Amino acid sequence: MNFPELIAIGSNTLDIMIEIDDILRFELFDKDIIKKYTAIEYSRKLNVKSVRFVPGGSGANIAANGSMLGLNSAYIGVMGNDFSAEICLTDLRKRGVDLSQVIQTERDTTALSIILRTPWGKDRSILAYKGANNLLEPSDINEKLFGNVKAFAWTSLTSDDGCKAIEKAITLTKDKGGMIFAAPSMSIIKNAAKWAKILISNSDVVSMNLEEAQEFTGENKKTLMIKSFLEMGIKLISITDGPNGSIISDGKTIINSGVYSAGDSIMDTTGAGDAFLTGILISRLNNFSLEKTSKMATAMSYLECLEIGVREGLPKSLQELEDFVNNNTIKQVISEIVQ
Repeated sequence: MNFPELIAIGSNTLDIMIEIDDILRFELFDKDIIKKYTAIEYSRKLNVKSVRFVPGGSGANIAANGSMLGLNSAYIGVMGNDFSAEICLTDLRKRGVDLSQVIQTERDTTALSIILRTPWGKDRSILAYKGANNLLEPSDINEKLFGNVKAFAWTSLTSDDGCKAIEKAITLTKDKGGMIFAAPSMSIIKNAAKWAKILISNSDVVSMNLEEAQEFTGENKKTLMIKSFLEMGIKLISITDGPNGSIISDGKTIINSGVYSAGDSIMDTTGAGDAFLTGILISRLNNFSLEKTSKMATAMSYLECLEIGVREGLPKSLQELEDFVNNNTIKQVISEIVQ
């Protein structure tokens, strides 16, 4: 049996990216809160500019990203027996991901996301169906696969069995001295709050975007969010905030980082959070400093956004990523935490 260094569990999804101009947008004001909506006029047929079928899903993305950076990576999950699965699995094979633990079933279809790309800046709305992803069970986790595991990364499943499978993988990884990396999305935070708390509290590294961190902690200030995660025992927490950069802390130091601007146009932000976590993961495995870790994660996220598709534009090796970081600069504000 192949013994991977990185094992990932989470969504493995076919993303259908639809570019559309013929759609409505409106805003609702509620005191200090502005809510923005994308809308389709009732019973109306709309014209679509373009359609792309793109392999995605956060768990699969992290496995693929890690493999491209030189890690022996495996993905564990359940998919349907359909054309969506074939597209997704073909792409993962091409990127060198071990798929020996993928189960295909007739019980449900492969997970599917419909991503609407509209004319309004970087606006995108997503219709997500978890599908067969949520059929994963603890018995599907092969203990032998964890013989050489250095990192286990999990992303959102929302079924009880799926979360129990993640919990089992966390235990197996810890037994082997590996690190646990978490990229929980809003779906588990809102739809399986109990499991979100259990799984996050048992993770070493957690990376979320600002909205997810707000929802999970109930705090509005980033520093208070950071404090909340550190008090849970998290060893490293990062919170991303789109064009406003990110904040990262190991309990001793807090680093606020901007974003790279190498003269390239941002094309698609889908998968940027998965790329960011992968940058942290590869940095932790190589014992890079917190400052370099932040730069590496930010670079991964930036490069991923330069092309349409969640695994495009990314470096093909760790050296390529380091070269980018060494040849480009971002603004960082470094503060020490007073104990």
